[in-house]
Amino acid sequence: MKLDVDVMPCEDTINSILHFQTDDNSLYWRETLFQVYPSLDKSKGFDADWCIRREYLREQLAVLYVQVENELKAKADMFNQFWLERKNEVEKVFSDVFQIDCTNILDDMTAQISLNPICPRDIYRHFFTIFYRYGKEQFLMTAIHEMIHFVWFYIWHKHFKDSVSHYDAPHIEWLLSEMVIDTFVHHSDIGIFFDSSRIEKPAYRYFYDMKVKGEPILAMLEEFYLNATSITDFMEKAIQYCRENEECIRKQVL
Repeated sequence: MKLDVDVMPCEDTINSILHFQTDDNSLYWRETLFQVYPSLDKSKGFDADWCIRREYLREQLAVLYVQVENELKAKADMFNQFWLERKNEVEKVFSDVFQIDCTNILDDMTAQISLNPICPRDIYRHFFTIFYRYGKEQFLMTAIHEMIHFVWFYIWHKHFKDSVSHYDAPHIEWLLSEMVIDTFVHHSDIGIFFDSSRIEKPAYRYFYDMKVKGEPILAMLEEFYLNATSITDFMEKAIQYCRENEECIRKQVL
């Protein structure tokens, strides 16, 4: 497992943020930016028409990027060093949990420091972003979160041989991969990498209220995981359950 951390260029950073500010995004995603940057004028950046919002945010984010550019570079150096310090431990835990040798896979992972607090990923390129205000431990927790996805789908694709296009939103395979973050953090040794700031709810918060036929969905996944004979057995039971109850699940997605 190899990870290289760099700084996201200004234009890419702005585009990454604007992607979550369009009208087709829910308030769940759009509001985060204004919670993190309270100096932004919500009447211009949140309530106005899209063209006004877009131009206002472009201008403000470009100014902010210049102000913190040196910090971005310093964080990239810090995170690269910290990853090297923890790499062997991460590989060992992931190899034990996922029942494969993780030292010889995912040698192309990249991450970029960004002003975007949402931290999107590209599952196909093994790429993700890191919020620039994170410290070393928050960086590692974010990286571990993304690596769970990467290793999960590495095994998944070998087993199911399905389309990788389903590994991203809005497909049910993607939704399941977001749910199992909680499963692995709470019910495997991967949890040792998470501190009190993330351990309680490491997955999207709406999963913690999600129920199917009155049963918390994360409790069902826990049961599947703890009784599975292998990782692929867990995958099979979990995706069958999600497909059978997809309509109910989607009604509760924010």
